[in-house]
Amino acid sequence: MANNYSKYTAIRVTPTVIAGTTEDNDVMFNATEIPNAVIGKGGCSKLLGITIIDKDGEQVDMDLIFMKVQTNFGTAGSASNITDGNLQAAKVLGALTIDWTDHHVTFAQNANNASVWTSGGMAGTGNNGTTFPILLEAESDSTSVFFTAIVNTASNADYAATDDLEFVFHIERQ
Repeated sequence: MANNYSKYTAIRVTPTVIAGTTEDNDVMFNATEIPNAVIGKGGCSKLLGITIIDKDGEQVDMDLIFMKVQTNFGTAGSASNITDGNLQAAKVLGALTIDWTDHHVTFAQNANNASVWTSGGMAGTGNNGTTFPILLEAESDSTSVFFTAIVNTASNADYAATDDLEFVFHIERQ
């Protein structure tokens, strides 16, 4: 009899980004759910890696923040407002710096260049390295965790559409 159960999953999430300009230190998108990130309410899993599909080829460096409680660190498209109080309210689980100079491939797509960034394990250079795994733990009444992104680049993001970024979270659930 075949075992159809796997403890690994890839969860796809498309946050709503700003169609238009987002500047350095701006919130790229409001806190967004990663549904079923854990098995069972209040469970815990391991984030092993991430793939980011950038349909507009913006390749914006960003800081991702993972949290138990859906919390916005400012308004999408405006300067971030990260305080001790909202970090505690969010029950932050971890953060990653995404640096597009490492681990990306660009594809020609009509007039735009779509890009894909992926990483797992240790990646990056210097202090901007990306380190996995990150433990994802849901609240006691949920199987979801949340994430948001802050622009971390000297250049602006200028997405053509609100669905131009897709994240694929590579998760080990037990």
